[in-house]
Amino acid sequence: MKKSILKITLLATLLLEFSACDTVDFGDTNVDPDATTQVISSGLLTYAEAQVGSAVTADIGNHYVQYLSAITYTEASRYGTRNWDIDYLYYSPLINLQTIIDVNTNEETALAQAAYGFNDNQIAVAKLLKAYFFQFATDRWGMIPYSEALLGLENTTPAFDSQEAIYLSLFEEIDDALVLINENETGPTGDQMFDGDMTRWAQFGNTLKLVMALRLSNVYPEPNGVAATRFNEAMSGAITSVDENLLYPFIADQSYDNPWEDRFETREDYAVSAPLINRLLEDNDPRIDVYAEYTRSSVNAGTPEYVGMPYGLTTSSYAASDVSFITSDIIYNQAAPGAIYTYAQVLFSYAEAVELGWISGSASEYYEQAIEASFDQWGAADAATYIESVPLSTDAEVAMQQIAEEKWKALFLQGYEAWAEFRRLGYPQLTPPAEPLNGDGIPVRQGYDLDWSQSNEANYDAAVSAQGPDNLDTNLWWDAPHPITNQ
Repeated sequence: MKKSILKITLLATLLLEFSACDTVDFGDTNVDPDATTQVISSGLLTYAEAQVGSAVTADIGNHYVQYLSAITYTEASRYGTRNWDIDYLYYSPLINLQTIIDVNTNEETALAQAAYGFNDNQIAVAKLLKAYFFQFATDRWGMIPYSEALLGLENTTPAFDSQEAIYLSLFEEIDDALVLINENETGPTGDQMFDGDMTRWAQFGNTLKLVMALRLSNVYPEPNGVAATRFNEAMSGAITSVDENLLYPFIADQSYDNPWEDRFETREDYAVSAPLINRLLEDNDPRIDVYAEYTRSSVNAGTPEYVGMPYGLTTSSYAASDVSFITSDIIYNQAAPGAIYTYAQVLFSYAEAVELGWISGSASEYYEQAIEASFDQWGAADAATYIESVPLSTDAEVAMQQIAEEKWKALFLQGYEAWAEFRRLGYPQLTPPAEPLNGDGIPVRQGYDLDWSQSNEANYDAAVSAQGPDNLDTNLWWDAPHPITNQ
């Protein structure tokens, strides 16, 4: 952890004015006339937001929930990596966002920073993105440095906060940000996600809050509890249509394009998995036509068909031409957007909230609207016929399984988000690879950065003692049995 803190400190030092030199006048010696000595918050924001694009298009979560299966290099489908780099989140984007907050809050620097947008709006966006990244991190690793993080040399060995404490604090952070938003003032420049549109940032904040609240349903299931209260607070501000889906906008530029297109430039090793293909075929689900491609060999033979790649093989003799790939609209499209949160996800959340007794309304109606929203999002045909074939059960336990499994389908390619929901809901029931390289089953967390056990040993040991072994099999705090299905 010390190495990452030093990286953070170095970055912050380079960005901030060199006020420490006030007592010595070196004149222009060793001064680069082209270098800036003032924080450019628009640049920090752009760089931080780029990590959102990386998060929502990461491949590994898609392997965990068996949307994808590797053809040749099967390690990802067999959990070949136990310990995952987390330092990058602290030295970028989190330090960037904290710097934006600091310089727009400080009276001595706020006036200059107003050149990059209304100060409160800059702070609000930075706070919302900080909340997003910290939730993203805690949902992968569990306990992480939070309350003592981002302090530079003031604390190079920060304590690990419990996941419960992080979540409860993040709700406050989101609420603070939403209060700061002024839709009548300019949004931040450098905003690649929503181009400074503060109405969209308010929707982002409320939708983030809603998703976070439901993630705590297994530990706070009560209709008047913490999670239900936060969920209800967020509903009125969350997205309300497919047109309002929160998407990361990639562009047709090699430096800023969709990572899926980049992955397929050099090799073809990400096929749609047999578990997903077989389920879509079994259910006569038309979304298969927009999720996947016919195999090339079947097209050449004049008998087009979908074939999923078996999941987690130790060795593979499959040819790329004999399995179905992700739709070409994504893997050969540099500007294909990445889904952060969708209206389908929100509607499935409402359906579950009705079943939990958190909100009034019809779970069946929300469930059907969610499926329709998923079809609309992907441009799939004949949603009405499909919806008629999968009516929501009146049995609460069966209904929750249906909601979970349809949500799994709808979250296709939203890898880390789908993985979190799979862990929380317990459905669909997936079979892990026969010979995993790490762990005893499908991962339920990721291991800490390898150096943390040495660089921040005491706090690392305390976290492992409180949370459980630092491996892929230790359940996170919120990953408890579901109150309805007990999964």
